[in-house]
Amino acid sequence: MKISLTLAAVLLLTVNSSLFSQDARSVYCADTAARFVWGMEVKTSSIQDEYGTLYGIYAGAVFGHSLMAGMVGALSVTHPAVNYGYLGLMGRYIYKPTKVIHFSGQITLGVGTTRDYENEKTSTFDNFGNVYGTGFCFIEPVINSEINIGRKTMLIFGLGYRLVGGINSNSHYLSSTHLTNQDLSDVTITAGIQFSL
Repeated sequence: MKISLTLAAVLLLTVNSSLFSQDARSVYCADTAARFVWGMEVKTSSIQDEYGTLYGIYAGAVFGHSLMAGMVGALSVTHPAVNYGYLGLMGRYIYKPTKVIHFSGQITLGVGTTRDYENEKTSTFDNFGNVYGTGFCFIEPVINSEINIGRKTMLIFGLGYRLVGGINSNSHYLSSTHLTNQDLSDVTITAGIQFSL
């Protein structure tokens, strides 16, 4: 019985060896390339007339040098009263990516949570990551200027707008600031670096 199974497996691999020698094909075309990218970003925006900064990280794949799909996560670090973070799905279209300076448009859809600081903030990383509170969802379109500084490294500067919905301002997590959807919705300015593998 073992010999028959082994013989059948060898025969199956031999007959189908052409599957392993053919080029991979995709829905775009035979020469479509895909590569893994990841990056770090710093994003600033105003919340209740105070500026705050998010630190974020993202990872995804670029298809055919122009379309990117990935995931992003970010946590606030510098706002004096509001702590928040989010996870989202990001899509990006890159226009003329082989030029040293080029542009891209991206959209991020995601969910997050926010809460007031329990104690007065005393340092940048005080209460870092303590964002579990009332939930929200958001959409953020961004226009980026991208600079290729190496074959696999890029600087990205973006201007966008984060539109937030679903915040319960009466939540006990927001008893001090009474944060609203309008408070968290604002123009965003982003600076980041991206690496390709």
